Order: sequence, then C-alpha cells, then structure tokens
Amino acid sequence: MKAELCTQLSKHVYHLILPTNIGVIALDSTKGETPVYLIDSGNDDSTAQILLDFLNEKFTNPKLCAVINTHSHADHCGANKFLKEKTGCQIWASRGEGAMMEFPQIETSLIWGGNALKDIRTKYFVAASCHADKKFLNNAVLQAGDLKIESIPLPGHYLDQTGFIVHDTDGISSAFLGDAISGRNILKKYWIQYLLDEQTMKDSLVKISKLKADFYIPGHGQAVTEIEGLAELNILALLETENLILEELSSPKTTEQILKAVAERNDLQMKLSQYVLIGSTVRAYLTSLYDAEKITYQIKDNTFYWSKI
Repeated sequence: MKAELCTQLSKHVYHLILPTNIGVIALDSTKGETPVYLIDSGNDDSTAQILLDFLNEKFTNPKLCAVINTHSHADHCGANKFLKEKTGCQIWASRGEGAMMEFPQIETSLIWGGNALKDIRTKYFVAASCHADKKFLNNAVLQAGDLKIESIPLPGHYLDQTGFIVHDTDGISSAFLGDAISGRNILKKYWIQYLLDEQTMKDSLVKISKLKADFYIPGHGQAVTEIEGLAELNILALLETENLILEELSSPKTTEQILKAVAERNDLQMKLSQYVLIGSTVRAYLTSLYDAEKITYQIKDNTFYWSKI
C-alpha cells in the first residue's frame, strides 16, 4: 500500500484511505505478536487481501483480533468473511447491523420493496454472509486492549448504524463515523446520497456536530479535525432535497415524477443501481415530510399522488 494512503492519527490508531475509509488499531506487541483491530473492512476479498498485506508490511507478526463494523452495507463489511476465514478474527457489530450481516439479502429486498432483480443482487449490494461474534447495544463501551472505544448510535443512513470514538493512550481521540456523514469531496460529487430515514439522519448529524474528538473520519471522503462545518454542509444537502420535493409538490405528483425531478436537478442520468438507491432515498424523504405534516397523499384512479399541505 502506498504510504500516502495510510495516515497515523495517534500512537496506536491509523486511517487507511481507501474507497471505504478503514480504521486500524495496532496495540503494542506482546509475546511477539501485534494485536490489531479494524473498523470496517471494505467491499470484497480483494480489499481484504490489501488489508492483510498492509498489516504484514506495517506491523510485526500482526494478529487480527476483530473487525468492528459501523454498519452492514457491503462496502463496509463485504471483506469480513474472507478476513474471518483467513485469520480467525471476530466480527463485532451493533445488534441490528449484526443481524443484517447474517442475512445480507435483506438489503436488496429492502431497497427494491420485494425480491430484487438479479441485476442488483451483486457484491456491491449483497455482502458475503458472516456471523457477528459480538453484538452490542447502543452506547456500549468496547475495549481493544487498553484502548476504550465508545460506540455512538448514528441511525438514518441505515437501521442501527454506529460510530466509534477510539480513545488512545496518548490522549488523542479519533471518531470513525461510518456513512452518517460524508466528506466534502464526496458531497461535491454526490449531493444526494442513499439514506433510510431522513429525519434520523438529520438527528445523527446534529449529534455528530457536538462530538468531541481530535480527528473525524467519514465512511467516504476526507477526514477533518473540525466537524461542525462538515456536519452543517451534510444537513444543507438534506434540506436542499427536502425543499426541492416541496417545490415539486405544489401540484400533485407520483413518486416516480418526484424521483425524475430530483435526478434531473442533480444532473443525473440514472442507471439501475442509481434508480434503485435514489428511488428508495426519495421515498424516505417523502415519509419524513409526511410524518412532519408538510405533505399528504391521495389515491386517485388507482394511482398514488403526493401533494404539499
């Protein structure tokens, strides 16, 4: 792995800059081994091998103890099974996300609304099934040797997503935030992003804006040392899509018409994967707006219409 893709954040904590950001906790060597913990694992077996090669190059006789997952999307846990089979490591996840890892086909059924087309039942959506050895509850405190890891519930992007603040022995703290927040460079490229519950996503971003740490690492994109501005930018992206939907609903429209308007405002020519992900996301926005009593619906001539109140 190129040196510029690895940043040491504190005495024992590293950030691997890959398509999905990976956290590495490497403890002091004992009995000739270096105990290692990962935060997320990436998409597939090839990513897993990159991680193993890095660990072997960087540390003395590394022993992978556990992968600690922020959530169960394939780009964050797809390498779990390979790593577990190769190293015997444990898998740690929140109770909800751990259940999803064992039955990953739920993901495509969830975004499709039924048994999904085979065209989206790919490794990019469906991770290799793996068993979570440790399932923890909200706000659990985990231990990696002498290091304390705070688990922070950050739902919204997904059901039971969790962030982790790693408190190193040198006093430096690093917050790994999963897909509850995106880096500026990612937002610039993808202003609208997949989410399951828009209101809880906003709530999680407000929570993130108040977290105290020295480094903040999003699931994708550049790490920062100041979080409030990035959290506000992520909230702004949500509010802009909200306002676009409300503008479109000055007259009754179907979900498909709203999806088309959102895609066009974002200069997208959707292919199947975008159509499915953004379509699911738009429905999540509509639910949040309905729950907030900003929009309503009617069924007319067997067609479902939304309109602004």
